[in-house]
Amino acid sequence: MIEDKYCVAVLNAAPMPTIVLKADHPTYTIVFANQAYLELAGLSSRQLVNKSFVSLFERLYHTGYEILTTLHQVLLDKVTQKQTTIRYELSAPQNKSNEIKYLDIINTPLLGADGGVELIIRTINDVTNLVLTQQKEKAVYADLVKQEKLLSESQRIASIGTWEIDITTETITWSAVLKEIYEVPADYQPTLERSLAFYSSDKYREIIKNAINQAIENNKVFDVDLEIITADGNKRWLRSTGKAEVAEGKCLRLYGVSQDITNSKNAEKALTESRNQYQALIESVDGIVWEANAETFEFTYISNKIYDLLGYTPEQWLGDPDFWANHIHPEDREWAVAFCQKQTKKSADHVFDYRMTRADGSIVWIKDFVSVIEEAGKAKLLRGVMIDFTEFKLLASLDNLEKNVLELITNKEEALPQVLNTYLRGIESLLPNMKCSVLQVSNNRLLTLAAPSLPPGFIQTINNQLVGEGKGSCGTAAYRKEKVISADISTDPLWEKFREHALKNNLRSCWSYPIINSNNQVIAVFAMYYNEVKQSGPMEVLVIERSAAILKVILENRERADAVEEATLLNVQGQELANFGNWQWDIKNNVVKWSDVLYNIYGVDKKDHTATYEGYLERLHPDDREPVQNIILNALRTHQDTVFEERIIRPDGEIRYLKSWGRVFCNADGEPEKMIGSCLDITAAKNSESKLWDIAWMQSHLVRAPLVRLIGLVDLLKDERMNSGAETELLDFIMTTARELDEVVKQISDKTVNKI
Repeated sequence: MIEDKYCVAVLNAAPMPTIVLKADHPTYTIVFANQAYLELAGLSSRQLVNKSFVSLFERLYHTGYEILTTLHQVLLDKVTQKQTTIRYELSAPQNKSNEIKYLDIINTPLLGADGGVELIIRTINDVTNLVLTQQKEKAVYADLVKQEKLLSESQRIASIGTWEIDITTETITWSAVLKEIYEVPADYQPTLERSLAFYSSDKYREIIKNAINQAIENNKVFDVDLEIITADGNKRWLRSTGKAEVAEGKCLRLYGVSQDITNSKNAEKALTESRNQYQALIESVDGIVWEANAETFEFTYISNKIYDLLGYTPEQWLGDPDFWANHIHPEDREWAVAFCQKQTKKSADHVFDYRMTRADGSIVWIKDFVSVIEEAGKAKLLRGVMIDFTEFKLLASLDNLEKNVLELITNKEEALPQVLNTYLRGIESLLPNMKCSVLQVSNNRLLTLAAPSLPPGFIQTINNQLVGEGKGSCGTAAYRKEKVISADISTDPLWEKFREHALKNNLRSCWSYPIINSNNQVIAVFAMYYNEVKQSGPMEVLVIERSAAILKVILENRERADAVEEATLLNVQGQELANFGNWQWDIKNNVVKWSDVLYNIYGVDKKDHTATYEGYLERLHPDDREPVQNIILNALRTHQDTVFEERIIRPDGEIRYLKSWGRVFCNADGEPEKMIGSCLDITAAKNSESKLWDIAWMQSHLVRAPLVRLIGLVDLLKDERMNSGAETELLDFIMTTARELDEVVKQISDKTVNKI
């Protein structure tokens, strides 16, 4: 029922799972399901299309009555129905718990000619992560309230106050404890000017200003000791620690703590408690917060986020003094460690990017923000935050690789296999331990276009294999026109005929993606091989989908470029054979372009001659110059196509006859903007025409003249002499013959003129 290929393409391109149902209540036959829906359902198109949605739904889900009721309501109301945050309990295999999903569903009716519902488009938005996140946030919030109460009590005991500066609203908030330290009333509202006034001298005012500016500009934590005079006139020392909250490169707020360190006996205890509170705060940061000794580079603290990001426990990390350096990617290890040591010696905060190896062997790109904490003018501690920016790095690298490859494909001298090899090597460098190949589909067979890292023996095995079900991952993907993931070649039935060759070459898994052109034809297959049993992860899915898209562009671009080049060659050859040239005239800028053949017609060298409108007029025969100029001006005025003949004089004095065609193009205001045309050299035809005129003249003058004279003489003889019957009969015969010959000559002459 869904027959329009463009509709199918649009639905398949939609990121949200979509299914189209017949309005045949209560069956609701499935007529179409896009790729996103197939992935959500875990089923193939053949398992869904033309099947009863009701039967399928009751088999897969435990809760179905409400959904079926909604579909029926769509039939009755003929309007879109939306169900938000519907909880689904998906049936799971035996001995496994059922999977819970939360979905937003929109049922949109499509009405037929009779006004009744013909189809229902069912669009699904999986909001499971959002719902679970909200539930988690509620639990976190409850725990946060509890922790805040505990924190408040602890702050009061330790004489530590908290503060916050909202950059957007320019407001400052002090905790109750901080107000007690400053000896101000509970309802006191601090401002920037009031806060600065408490410091005992300009020296400390400059220190806090510089610390805040550095925190905003460099996203660094500051820790400074400041002397204040309270509202009651008492001098106190505060240790203030602050941090900027930055989003999308913009500082939103500053927050921190200030501790009363006046009493030296309580300074050490208060400092310890302050640090504990600080650690509790930074544990909520979406990144690995860490601290290390600036001299030995031995880590003294690592947040629990280390497990989520890299798969290691804090105990594993802290138990090995060289754990950080040993788990940096081998290609980055030497320079990254050296860079951090160099910056630390200079007491310079720094940010750098490097790769680390996860516990499962995969690679993660880390952006490390490092602050150097000094004591007595010497670097004592390093504090930092490690953030996973693998996806960003991968996308940036892909963008750069694609840009370079697209530049290569525009160069006709670059062979297609060489371009593809360059692209595949670039992808392999982004995903180590992975090997790529591109197989062209031709005459229902797979032909290797590029496979820079695959073993030659394996390439020879799979080359020229037929497309079809069970023909490995690539042959099956081309046959099905869908992605095929063979996570374990040793057990996948699709690899039965090629398993031995793959395993012999240490190829354990293969993911194949068909490259489908604009005509919905599979033109190639992109494959990714691994030396280990491996399921596709989000990074690999991202790469394979991006790569498939760019490979489609590369292959179609080269295919079209070859076709255009061939057509252009044929066109040029045709023009040369016919002595037929074309031209373009940019009227506004008075720029004229000629084809190569036109230069030949005019007898000028393209290297030395610059085509202009004025130069064209000068080449015209003097008798044709004004008429032709009037023809062109009339075309510009009327905007109508024109056809005319003209004579040109070549530099060597030869006259050529041309038949020209012209067309005018106007801008949005109706003013002539461009004129294009073509010229056919008809000199040879004109010369033949001239010869025919000469022949006609000779026929009419040189041949007919004697005949006319002969006829006149016969008439004269008949009139002047009284001939006998025999003579008269002879003269009549001569006259008849002469007139017949004259008629034949006239007919020949007329035909000659008509041909001209």
